[in-house]
Amino acid sequence: MVERYSYKVEVPGSIPGMPIGRLAQWLARSLDVRKVIGSSPIPPTMKKIKTFLKQHERQDLPDIRPGDTVRVYQKIKEGDKEKTQAFEGQVLARKHGKEIGATITVRREISGIGTEKIFPLHSPVIGKIEILKRGKVRRAKLYYLREAKGKKARLKTLEKTAETKKEGK
Repeated sequence: MVERYSYKVEVPGSIPGMPIGRLAQWLARSLDVRKVIGSSPIPPTMKKIKTFLKQHERQDLPDIRPGDTVRVYQKIKEGDKEKTQAFEGQVLARKHGKEIGATITVRREISGIGTEKIFPLHSPVIGKIEILKRGKVRRAKLYYLREAKGKKARLKTLEKTAETKKEGK
């Protein structure tokens, strides 16, 4: 059996003997947040940061999901030359939703050796992203594919996707 301890603190103006967790809940409910912070709950510096980051968000991103087979074109600078290199593989994970720091983890197996790259979606280094196939998965993170070999490493593909219906294929 687990014993639970509740510490009792006497705070001026509070109910005597009330536990700390309950006191915090009671204070949160009883205080109006706008009176404490000001009229706007978001500080003005945060608004400036959000507007600055909004300028750098990409609008041309496709709907990338785990299980998709994608081709990511990455700009690589070598000396004074710039070239575009493609990396094709399965998306194992997508993290951080649609915010500026969103990333995808793409895995590719080259002659029996697995290679993974993490691509920041809103980075100017990424040229474009093409979705080649849609995978039918029931998980958000497909890290189990790292150990899977042969047929177990294959994912079922969705028969008709919205993109192929539009194109008429």
